[in-house]
Amino acid sequence: MKYAISINGIGKRFGNEYALKDISLELGKGITLILGPNGAGKSTLLRCMAGLYKPDEGRVKVLGKDPYSDAGIRKRISFMPDNYGLYDFLSVRDNILFFSRLYGVNDDTAISKAMETLKMLDADSYINTKVGQLSRGTKQKMLFCKALVNDPDVILLDEPTAFLDASSSAQVREALSDLAKAGKCVVFVTQRVDEATRFNSRICVIRNGRIIKDTDTRGLYNEVLSGITVSIRLARPIRQEIRSKLGKNVIIENGNIVKARIRDYRDINEVIERLIKNGAYIASVDYAEPMIEKLYAGDNDEE
Repeated sequence: MKYAISINGIGKRFGNEYALKDISLELGKGITLILGPNGAGKSTLLRCMAGLYKPDEGRVKVLGKDPYSDAGIRKRISFMPDNYGLYDFLSVRDNILFFSRLYGVNDDTAISKAMETLKMLDADSYINTKVGQLSRGTKQKMLFCKALVNDPDVILLDEPTAFLDASSSAQVREALSDLAKAGKCVVFVTQRVDEATRFNSRICVIRNGRIIKDTDTRGLYNEVLSGITVSIRLARPIRQEIRSKLGKNVIIENGNIVKARIRDYRDINEVIERLIKNGAYIASVDYAEPMIEKLYAGDNDEE
């Protein structure tokens, strides 16, 4: 089968309002990022893929079947929601067993798989702890663990790294990359540009219920990192006599914040090289915020 997920012209309404309008996508093996602001329709699209919502228009096929009407195909899909989805009064073990039995997974297999994932996330010590006693970040690890317990072919994740620290987020991304390499179809929803661009993968940008851009990491940089202002934070204030050497497209704020207007992503390197050559020490570069503003403001809508 060429595509794990095939979406043809779907629309989804809530009352008289469209949450999704005329969306068509074909997703194969590997990771696809669905990127968009709050209220763009990301979660609704994911729920249509999972078979939790029935589109009002068009059709969705997952592994050749309708996920809304075919219970059998849903056993080959996992869905990690953004709204928690575990039972606080049960232990982590009992949550895993409850959900794995719904998929028809043997208890020993389910716990073995769960422990493997929890060890990766440094959370295996919580296996017998009631979920309600866990921090929100640890609950997120349990939710990710639950999403893998049935060894799914299609993995649908809504903000999977929310509430996680940097180390755990990196471990989740690494695990998803390994699953993609193993031939799984992974759909990763996020509102964060910096998260989406950590994968060298396909990126679909959604706004107001429509896909406005279908590209990849390099393409996103090429198209959006142009004519914007990036912010470069310096480890210490820059000397006054250096400022005149940085060019007309560079201004200094508060001594250690450099604002640089760039033509494309290659200009970032040129500005940094110029700063370092003149004795500056770079602490960080922020391009995500201006990218978000440009992406979500509608400047790049595709007709």
